[in-house]
Amino acid sequence: MLVSEGSHLSVILLSLSSFLLISESVVLSNSNQVVSSMRNARVSRAAIAQIRSTSDKISNLINIAKCAGWAKHSGADMLFLPECLGFMGDNAAHTLEEADPAIHLCEREPRNDELLQNPFRQTVSDVIISHANGTPFEIPKIEHNQRLPSIVKGLQFIARESGMWISGGGVHTRVPQSSSSTEEPKIYNTHVIIDDKGRVKRYYHKIHLFDVSIPNKVNLMESKTTEPGTKLEVCDSPVGKLGLSICYDMRFSEMYVDLVKMGAQILLAPSAFTVPTGRAHWHTLLRARAIESQCYMIAAAQVGKHNEKRESYGHSLIYDPWGELLADAGGYDSVGTAGVLAMPGYDDSPVLVPGIVVCDIDLDKIDSVRESMPIHVHRANSKYTL
Repeated sequence: MLVSEGSHLSVILLSLSSFLLISESVVLSNSNQVVSSMRNARVSRAAIAQIRSTSDKISNLINIAKCAGWAKHSGADMLFLPECLGFMGDNAAHTLEEADPAIHLCEREPRNDELLQNPFRQTVSDVIISHANGTPFEIPKIEHNQRLPSIVKGLQFIARESGMWISGGGVHTRVPQSSSSTEEPKIYNTHVIIDDKGRVKRYYHKIHLFDVSIPNKVNLMESKTTEPGTKLEVCDSPVGKLGLSICYDMRFSEMYVDLVKMGAQILLAPSAFTVPTGRAHWHTLLRARAIESQCYMIAAAQVGKHNEKRESYGHSLIYDPWGELLADAGGYDSVGTAGVLAMPGYDDSPVLVPGIVVCDIDLDKIDSVRESMPIHVHRANSKYTL
């Protein structure tokens, strides 16, 4: 079903696989009542964002606020954001300089004035409300000389203001000197889960670092600036129990076996995947992890050109526990199941961004798949020698 409204080139795409695309190409309508039907207690709604982050933290947070507003409008219970969501630098020194403070769990509900300062705080609030209501809103000129103290605090404010849980798929956070393996300053690549009150409920430091050199294609050494994490994390949420990972982790299947043993129902692999490796492996890896784990797999993605050195493959998506692709926001190669081609002459991204795809998650589907093919039992009972 296609619904359009107004003069903003609005479009909402809804398919039989229960996904919805909302992006800068769309003006929101009142169709959330349509897509909210037929949901029971074990069915929830996930909104998976696709963005193109740069070194401009303020613009990045504004785009995230738009996604939160659209997610709220669509009736989503949780918003999933990609790796490097708040900052994409063009060199290691820049990334280290702009990193967030060390992260901590937060059980106390924070006050708004602890998170963002006015006038930016009011602007972010207005963006969320206007995009949730589908009302036109002209974003005022923002002074970019005001330094944001923390991307995480910005996410906490957006979660609190939208009343929605957020998976912040990758924020650079400082490593406490006592935890660092070297004397050089380093950061963690941190996946943070924030509840609808703005509290940090769980965080995961990326374990497998992307040190890869493919001649004439990719040359990145994440370990130059990043300390690897050492602990797996799961987290209860409104959509189910989440198994946390980041990007390159998806190549290590044994990690997801352990996350399932810890109770994970929904695996998360937020990413800023390179275009060459994305074309070769993105869909294959994520589908395989969903099938072998018998979990939903959600992968929020960066897309397009971030700077002269980095561009990302895109294709924010969700697979179900049987390996069926439920929604794909598109990127390089194709528009997926729901993407919208970028305007002619716009070279920074192959599809319109920011945007979200929205999909229902049915926990009964996980139970059904695992009962019909109990590979977790077969794995536990298997015996072999090396």
